[in-house]
Amino acid sequence: MAKARRALCCPACRADLFDTAGSLRCSSCSAEYPVRGGKIYFIDVPEATDELDIVKYRLKKALGKFYYAWGITIFAPTFPFNYRAAVLRLADPDKQLVVDIGAGNHRIDPRILTIDLFDYAATDIVCDLSNLPFRDESVDAFISRSVLEHVPGLSEICKHLARATRKGGLAAHLIPFMFPFHASPHDYQRLTHVGAANLFPGFELLEQRNATGPFTLLTLLLIEVLAATFSLGSERLKALLYLVFCLFFFPIKFLDFAFVGRSSMLRVAPTIFTVTRKTKHVEVT
Repeated sequence: MAKARRALCCPACRADLFDTAGSLRCSSCSAEYPVRGGKIYFIDVPEATDELDIVKYRLKKALGKFYYAWGITIFAPTFPFNYRAAVLRLADPDKQLVVDIGAGNHRIDPRILTIDLFDYAATDIVCDLSNLPFRDESVDAFISRSVLEHVPGLSEICKHLARATRKGGLAAHLIPFMFPFHASPHDYQRLTHVGAANLFPGFELLEQRNATGPFTLLTLLLIEVLAATFSLGSERLKALLYLVFCLFFFPIKFLDFAFVGRSSMLRVAPTIFTVTRKTKHVEVT
């Protein structure tokens, strides 16, 4: 947080922030942002509204790290991509400011700053990506896992992420492509591998690979179709059935071990991991 504090600015006007008792205050517009329990709150925490998202939110809060260690790695319908290893291969959080956007209740490394729209135990900064509280060219790497599909006005937000990334800094994002609708709290878009490679202005593509393969796609479709069929139109029942069917069909996803990381699979990949590097200064008004 000490490293991150130097990079922070007022999200409303981008002016300096100074510390007061229990808050950060803008030196220009006088906006005040509470600091509680070591966390900085740049927004009021919203309520989850989607039924499946409500269930997932409660599970994340109740299970903490075990939601990811067991729920996501083992029982979720997607092949277990090693997000932590991929990030640490690219960036050194001992020397660099690495920001995990939309990290949820999962801190992949204690040296990486976590931000989220919701107030999870593992969240360092509660904020909205549409009002990013970072100075120009202050962050070495922005990373995310299955977050950018949930962001409205994605192109504009990517400009702000690019603005806050230093020249030579990285964007490393796992983004769905051939993946069913899932709200968290909303779901707005999918990106092909070409779209993901050109997402950030002033960035060049370094590497790209499919993180999941055809058996993840098969598992996702089975679960989604069965949950929709047997829920009889009830969104709450569908959310519960989705989790139940995950327990039945999750072993199928492990057959993807022979298909991940293949360039020929990018056109039909459920999720794609894309790494780009900033090469040009980005102006955002």
